[in-house]
Amino acid sequence: MSTVLTLLLLWVVVSAGLLTAMHGRLLRALWREPVLTRPVVIVESDDWGPGPAADAGILRAIAAILDAIRDRSDRPAVMTLGIVLGVPDGSAILAANGKIYVRRSLAEAEFAPIVAAIRDGCVKGVFALQRHGLEHLWPAALLARLAGDAAIREWLADPSARSEALPAALQSRWVDSARLPSTPLAPPAIDAAVREEAALFERIFGELPQVVVPNTFVWDDAVECAWAAHGVRCVVTPGCRYEGRDAAGALEPPTRRTLNGERGVGGLRYVVRNDYFEPIRGHRAERVWQAVAARTAQGRPTLLETHRESFIAPPEPARAALIELERALRGAVARHPDLCFMRTAELVGQFDDAASPLLARALPIRLRAWLCRLQAEPRCVRLLKATGLAWPLRSAGWLLGTLTRNGAMSPRLARLH
Repeated sequence: MSTVLTLLLLWVVVSAGLLTAMHGRLLRALWREPVLTRPVVIVESDDWGPGPAADAGILRAIAAILDAIRDRSDRPAVMTLGIVLGVPDGSAILAANGKIYVRRSLAEAEFAPIVAAIRDGCVKGVFALQRHGLEHLWPAALLARLAGDAAIREWLADPSARSEALPAALQSRWVDSARLPSTPLAPPAIDAAVREEAALFERIFGELPQVVVPNTFVWDDAVECAWAAHGVRCVVTPGCRYEGRDAAGALEPPTRRTLNGERGVGGLRYVVRNDYFEPIRGHRAERVWQAVAARTAQGRPTLLETHRESFIAPPEPARAALIELERALRGAVARHPDLCFMRTAELVGQFDDAASPLLARALPIRLRAWLCRLQAEPRCVRLLKATGLAWPLRSAGWLLGTLTRNGAMSPRLARLH
């Protein structure tokens, strides 16, 4: 028996040593990542901006659904809106034969109903504004591609065209995709664009959001530096950073991995979107429920990425998207009675508050979350299976979950709000 135990112990030590040798930095980063004591759900929706007046009605319908769904502290569900402030004025650009760039912005009277719907949702606490670019493109790149691309000329000639219909490479605002592979933008040009965007945002909405969502998640240190200089405190990421487009227009391999709470240039905080809810692509409420359960076990918030296109679809798909949104959020509350709704900026504030009751300090809770994260980390999964460590880690997580009653909430946590 002693020989068997010795061999088992040796197996565990060797396997753990191999894991540490190969992924030690990642293991430390996963441990440092904040651990939440309560489920947090935020719906993050991008691309809202200039459009037909019907968009205002859609926004009000979304706001009504969110306002009717409350957490146990009576806070409504929240959808962040990644705001695109302007679109190309296609007719003016074509009339000038592509020699100059002309913009139409949310400041124009035509878009007043959309701005009013957004503002009303913010007053109710169901919308939270996030920066998503002055445009969903880099203007000079669009003009450079115009002469030799008939599809882009047709897009500009269509007054109802949306930025979602542009080639993906052109939708990456913070690189020059005039030619592929893309090239970095000059820092002075980036700074001028961020400054212009900040001024227009404040003029239209009377506030300057501290959260930014990079278009197509392509950006670099120069962009972070400009953001930090103009009021940004948080960058929403997909768990990594891309810095360019390849010769085919696809995203180049990520240059950096990010975790919740990590810092970038200028002290910016990263927050990670970790699942999708895109009804137009067939995503259902069940997907959201699974995501919330998984992220809660990992001690992470659930940030659900969605886009305007799911809700501006033809009437039947749009109605189905609204129904699925309501079903997803109501089901999440029913399955997690201690679930908390908040804005992304509030979540980052919790990361910065060492005394926040939302942050776990007890070793068993933190250890259980760390084990769950480790088993969900793609870079570690193959090694865990090959060494056989996956089974004892699952067992240890189950035991810790039993000891902590699955992270039961302390009395102090009830006073979070």
